[in-house]
Amino acid sequence: MKQTIMYETNQKAGCLLHANELPWNISEEMRQEIINAIATLEFQRYPDTECTQLIKTYCEVASLFEKQVLAGNGSDELLGLLIGAYLGKGKTLYTLSPDFSMYDYYAGMYEAKVLKFKTREDGSYSVNDFVEFGRRNQVDMIMLSNPNNPTGFALSNAKLRIIAAAFPRIPVVIDEAYGEFYEESMRKEVECYPNLYVTRTLSKAYGLASMRIGFVISNSKNIEALKKYKAPYSVNALSQLVACVALCHAKEYQAYVEIIKQEREKLYQGLRKLSFLQVFRSSANYIYGKSKQASKLIVYLQEHGVIIRSYEDDSFRITIGSAKQNKYLLALCEAFEKEVGKCDMQQKSERPKKPIFK
Repeated sequence: MKQTIMYETNQKAGCLLHANELPWNISEEMRQEIINAIATLEFQRYPDTECTQLIKTYCEVASLFEKQVLAGNGSDELLGLLIGAYLGKGKTLYTLSPDFSMYDYYAGMYEAKVLKFKTREDGSYSVNDFVEFGRRNQVDMIMLSNPNNPTGFALSNAKLRIIAAAFPRIPVVIDEAYGEFYEESMRKEVECYPNLYVTRTLSKAYGLASMRIGFVISNSKNIEALKKYKAPYSVNALSQLVACVALCHAKEYQAYVEIIKQEREKLYQGLRKLSFLQVFRSSANYIYGKSKQASKLIVYLQEHGVIIRSYEDDSFRITIGSAKQNKYLLALCEAFEKEVGKCDMQQKSERPKKPIFK
């Protein structure tokens, strides 16, 4: 599935529901803490390449051991790091269709092939069929997002364990960029499966997309091996500082996550009543849908200041925004449905009547 809107999120104004960002900025309390902390920064020094304090703070929140975690410039850097470490020309990355477009990007950088397993319309898929197809094609790495981007479908830990166990000799990477919006996580399973890697980010649920902070979690042996491939100083000192402050407010962000979940359900229930589109349940902070009127809907929303993500196959993805943003979006979709209905009626009335022959 190719995107008709580029991956770069260069829109800065309007109702932005296209990049799966948190709709709220940091609190005033956090802002003041960051300002105070900046006063202690030694700007003439290189940042801590090991991200020692950042990893320590993250592990306290996530209940992990520091030796299990490597920090990077967003989880994107770490996904690319994993592909670069294990793949190359002639090797095959196995993923889903659809899934996060950056997997293809990094595989292409290292001249690796990409094999995709087609999911059902709602993003669901048979794990047994996925395993059988991968084995038959002798793949070299598995990488998939869970919850899936863009569909929002999520496999249970029990299903993901089947995948990890079925491919013991190759790395299995579970991208949990939207993990905070789902009830399960494979982070605690990394010691049970030597081939398992889990990536996380602070760009989504923590609202720090501008800071570019991500983590890869695995057993200590794998993490030590990965460090050899990572460029030094990739996470700047300011980002490390801001991330530490944000992680100290983890309970506040959990409250934001609960609000997003509630808004997700409200928006889903509202959208599913509309006749011109189909939407699917999601375990992330967005809703995925399809419509034969998708291209017209995208233009209509843009004309009214709303940006959502669109794809070439008449599908789209809507980020869950604030209550006000979601209400506005739903009202626009309802108005669009009425416009579509009027056009259909007008076209029918303008059709020439067939002559009646006796």
